[in-house]
Amino acid sequence: MLHRQKALLAILQQVGGQATTLQLMKWAFLLGQETQSRGGKTFYQFLPFRYGPYSFTLNREADTLVRNGFMEKAADRLWQLTSLGSQQEVKLPRAIAQDITTVTQQYGSFSGSALIETVYANYPWFTVNSDLPGQRREQRPIADPAIYTAGYEGKTVDEFLNLLMRSGIRRLIDVRYNPISRRYGFHKSTLQRLCNALDIDYQHLPELGIPGSARANLSSTDSYVALFKEYRCGLPDRWDDLQRAMSLLKSEPSVLVCMEANPECCHRNVLAQHLMGMMELPIKHLG
Repeated sequence: MLHRQKALLAILQQVGGQATTLQLMKWAFLLGQETQSRGGKTFYQFLPFRYGPYSFTLNREADTLVRNGFMEKAADRLWQLTSLGSQQEVKLPRAIAQDITTVTQQYGSFSGSALIETVYANYPWFTVNSDLPGQRREQRPIADPAIYTAGYEGKTVDEFLNLLMRSGIRRLIDVRYNPISRRYGFHKSTLQRLCNALDIDYQHLPELGIPGSARANLSSTDSYVALFKEYRCGLPDRWDDLQRAMSLLKSEPSVLVCMEANPECCHRNVLAQHLMGMMELPIKHLG
């Protein structure tokens, strides 16, 4: 069990064994924001959603804890520890355990509405997608015209999508040839669903990707140079696909997305450079 999953059990154990989804999200958020340990190096990241900070990853892993018998859904949007979860000895690094106690002592008695009020007052960015009338205390930015690119390597889907929203992106253009991923949230169908929930348009242009077979033997700088040279030389033959990409980039603040964190190791940088010559827009790499 991951430390962050153990942290969820520890929180529930300290607040009496049950909580709404909203409460659990806000306590975990406050653990990550207001403590020195921040819940640990791989703790949940959050993004603005309907009632403030939310983690799609946390919600998925809470379901994992249900499947493994540590938690159950006592009612709609109510999590409850099972006898196994209540009796489970949660071993965490001392700093994280102490910080969980600090958070639950300070906020454990707060209702959902009180937690929303507290978080909204102190973290206004997380109100930008709020469903509560009159509670959006910041506006989502709109990015200046440019050819944006981003790679999700090393990020949770929550961290990645939050980066896009903070950057003013309204459309994700997936330029992976085969958009599958073992990392939660980045498989095409899941990523499209999460983007739609956040009012980010999702578009997939596989024709502008590179097949995995062509990347199989990349082992040196020279092999990357050769691959990207071949890709660059073939771009003029993909005129219709380039035209579609330009149309998408012009109509909404959009980002070309692939996996690699370093754009110099990704074909999206070659694609962006080619499009820059056609559109006369600057390239901006996010993250």
